[in-house]
Amino acid sequence: MSEIKLATVLLGAQPFKEGNVSDTFRGQVMLEDQTVRQAVLKDLDLTQLCNELLAFALARHVGLPIPDAFLGLVRPGILPVTKGPAVSGGRLVFVSTDVKVPNLTFRLTCADQAGQIDLLNEVAKWADLGRLYAFDAWIANIDRHCGNLLFGNPGDAWLIDHGHSFTGPAWSPPDLDPAKDFANRLTEWMTPMLSTDQRTARKAEAASVEASLSGFDATTISNSSRVSDLLPVDHVNALKAFVEGRAGRLTFHASKALGVPVMV
Repeated sequence: MSEIKLATVLLGAQPFKEGNVSDTFRGQVMLEDQTVRQAVLKDLDLTQLCNELLAFALARHVGLPIPDAFLGLVRPGILPVTKGPAVSGGRLVFVSTDVKVPNLTFRLTCADQAGQIDLLNEVAKWADLGRLYAFDAWIANIDRHCGNLLFGNPGDAWLIDHGHSFTGPAWSPPDLDPAKDFANRLTEWMTPMLSTDQRTARKAEAASVEASLSGFDATTISNSSRVSDLLPVDHVNALKAFVEGRAGRLTFHASKALGVPVMV
């Protein structure tokens, strides 16, 4: 698995608000090979930064669509960031490639009631929806609202904003109990749109994700995501135990979120 690469934030990034809570900017970054990318930059504290990095690595591991991510260095005078970890030469921020696809909240706001129903029905037929239920169960994502899914033309969907994963934005090792239930916001806006047959099909898709993770070992991914370099050892070990233990319970938790019978 490829390690998350480093990027240098370039001068000129501009703040924006599109329902985002974190301090967020659009700008450019230069990668290690000197290529320049258009990017979304998020000034996050250490825990939320690591949540984003690990969630990215886990999404890529199971083949879910998520924009390319980098660990960005903001040098003094480049950008007014205050929350990211301070390192020699500046502060670290989360960098996500700007895929230029609107989020679902924006599209729903721009549509009339009939258009909103049509759009949610498109999401209900999205090929990765069942795997999203499994993924959010796996990472204990408590904040998958409509703004955290970019949804354009059919087949052009992206998962974003995972700072509130792994039980929340300010977790500590005792919070990471793999057997515990955590809120899944897909139950609020997606599950009610699904027919009984669709829910059953999404459960089967979630079960296939669980099957693919049999024997999952989080050591490599904790290294490739760089969280093992950023977090204290006890936090890294707690995260590893959490995702390894939870990998075998995805069908259980996804079933509850889908409102279908749970088989223990």
